[in-house]
Amino acid sequence: MTLGTPILACAAASEAPPLSPAQTALFETPHLSNIAHPETLDYRFEQTGPAAFTDQVAVRIDQIHPDGTKYVSIEFLTGAHHAFFPAVDDFSGNPLLMAFLEHDVGEMKDQVGVAAAYFRNRIRTAFIDQAQISDTTIQLDGRSVPARRIVLKPFADDHRFDRLPTVQGKTYDFVLSDQVPGQLAELATEVPADPAAGAPAWAERLTFAGEKP
Repeated sequence: MTLGTPILACAAASEAPPLSPAQTALFETPHLSNIAHPETLDYRFEQTGPAAFTDQVAVRIDQIHPDGTKYVSIEFLTGAHHAFFPAVDDFSGNPLLMAFLEHDVGEMKDQVGVAAAYFRNRIRTAFIDQAQISDTTIQLDGRSVPARRIVLKPFADDHRFDRLPTVQGKTYDFVLSDQVPGQLAELATEVPADPAAGAPAWAERLTFAGEKP
């Protein structure tokens, strides 16, 4: 019997830095805890700028397990824009967040020609030490409710993109509220214009639109 490896593993785990407030809010919070019955959460998708379009996303809470976790499936956009994401089980968070980020890094890979893993790592790091969190309010069913906004620019200091100011200036904006079913009120990315290159500004935004049985 050898004990070295387990002991080292436990030590490494105990020495891991604590999660940042942004990481906790986005990835370690049970966003689906305010949903008690199977239902569908509807979101409006809007892309502005070149090739602007609107579409929809549906998050289906198909099953609720005795421990409160869920079996969740996602229909991410429709028609030619549809992207497949597998269902998840025993889940407490809202998987729409991961789908939105995966959709984003896939687009960046296609647009910039850099591996998606690189963008994932930069965004993951930015959640640790670059995210800014502030209190705000949103409108829900005609009333103002409290919310939190998390904003970050993962590539602002990335010299790899010194000649791509649109990438360096890209902003990620997440709005969460425990008053919203699934807690994700809005997810957005915004890219500034680059007049020197003739590149216009554009943005993508997912907004909670309602729930139905």
